[in-house]
Amino acid sequence: MPRPPAPPVKPAPTGPSLILIGGVVVLAVALIAVLVWTATRGGDLDAQGSTSTLSDGGGISVGAGADADAATGSDVFQIRVYEDFQCPWCGRLEASIGEALTTKAKSGEVTVTYQIMSFLDGGLGNDSSSRAANAALCADDAGAFVPFHAAVYAHQPAQEGAGYTDAQFLTWGKDVGLSGSALDTFTSCVSSGTHLDYVDDMQQRANKDGVTGTPTVVVNGDTLDNDELSKLLETPSSLDAILEAHRGRP
Repeated sequence: MPRPPAPPVKPAPTGPSLILIGGVVVLAVALIAVLVWTATRGGDLDAQGSTSTLSDGGGISVGAGADADAATGSDVFQIRVYEDFQCPWCGRLEASIGEALTTKAKSGEVTVTYQIMSFLDGGLGNDSSSRAANAALCADDAGAFVPFHAAVYAHQPAQEGAGYTDAQFLTWGKDVGLSGSALDTFTSCVSSGTHLDYVDDMQQRANKDGVTGTPTVVVNGDTLDNDELSKLLETPSSLDAILEAHRGRP
């Protein structure tokens, strides 16, 4: 199988061009793999976010409890993932190492802070990135951020820019176990755009951080280069070595 090209930089003002990630077979296998574990992944993780937001639009932090801005040098890897729900490469990254990151977060090895961006709305002429981010925050209110985050990527449209519907978000909310009053609250939150202000704050934080392309991954303050990202996309087992290469020094 040919090596995938390095993820391209997608400038926020102009939006992306359509990226073909690889063969149809590769995408199908990745999608099946994500669907298998989406329903059970992450149910017992603490996730800060919409109900106790990190300062300055700092995203949603999952795992060991520390913000990814915390000082390096501890045994816990601080990982920040800049992503956009409409970014095909972000979907590929989630399919490749999402489950491993969740496992490491459960074990206390890492804290993963998801900096959910929405800049692709401008380039693609829709509002699906913003609405998907809002829905993820609504799921976080119900303690279901991690499985919902995985579900959105598992159902990412094959054509970039096709977008998401609110009806899909509600279906995926049910799929990850929301029911009764929790589902009612989630439905209201999605339809009213309860967290869109924080969605905008997250994008503004990413802008201040100088991030112009997704996915961007920062480990203990070090931004992974394109070669490291390509390894994560192609060989999920490379995650451990890449993390160790960026272990914080006291």
